[in-house]
Amino acid sequence: MLLRQLQTFASIFELGSLTAAAEHLHLSQPAVSRQLMALEKELGVGLCLRRGHTVLPTPAGEVVYAYAQRLMALQRDLFQQVATLAAPGAGSLTLSCVDTVAVYTLPDLLQEFLRDHPAVQVHVHTLPTRAAVAEVLQLEADLALTTTPVTHPRLSCLPLFEDPVVLVASPAFAASLPPSPTLHELQDLPFIAYEAGTHLRALVDAVLEQHGIRPRIALEFDGHGAVREVLLRGLGVAFVPLSTAWADIDQGLLVRLAPEGLPDLSRQTSLVLPREGSLTPAARAFIDVATARFTQRRGTAGP
Repeated sequence: MLLRQLQTFASIFELGSLTAAAEHLHLSQPAVSRQLMALEKELGVGLCLRRGHTVLPTPAGEVVYAYAQRLMALQRDLFQQVATLAAPGAGSLTLSCVDTVAVYTLPDLLQEFLRDHPAVQVHVHTLPTRAAVAEVLQLEADLALTTTPVTHPRLSCLPLFEDPVVLVASPAFAASLPPSPTLHELQDLPFIAYEAGTHLRALVDAVLEQHGIRPRIALEFDGHGAVREVLLRGLGVAFVPLSTAWADIDQGLLVRLAPEGLPDLSRQTSLVLPREGSLTPAARAFIDVATARFTQRRGTAGP
């Protein structure tokens, strides 16, 4: 009964009214109201404030909602674990990934994983790092794939590979540069940058700042696809993860530049998983595939 009450409260919290929650749960509004009052009586605290037809959570309601999410996720996990026992090799797997991993790393991993586990249903959520990690903490995703190490008392972080960050340009643009440009000559070039606030932009800015370099930002984008397109058109230079550019470099569409004094830059692609609680068989199998694949490739980006 308590779990049902928590599910009802979660719907009220998310939808903002008892009427909407009742419609969503296919219950009468009095039934929803009774469940809410019973939960408040059980916990000994008010969970909602009514403002006309709108229902707002109290501070206690915020806390209860967070636990309700975790308990409902555990319930889903319970059913999935039992279903997996009845049908070995089946089940589902939810992954939260940052954009670059979802586009450039995950497809090969999924191809290998599904070859041996074809009955598993895989759900992929593409999110910024913080949101991807939050889904694992809230048990909304089994695992997360990030491009920066994650430290949290409730999470474990398995490094998969170091992804070098390299300076690239189109062949035509590179041909207009000195054979061995210096770091300080970079200041005069039009830079294509990722938007401020991203981990990659912060990494590049910090290294250039250490060398007294203030690049001239000509264009700024929030995604790798747009950066690639303007690079191919010869509109400037950019620092990009090698995992996103190695195919274009291999085909001669982009050229890797190596100015004198440029230090090695890289970011770490990692697998994030809950420290406590059981993993589903599908999640354990995916971890095995990912760690084996990158151990064999000695932890580097690329094919």
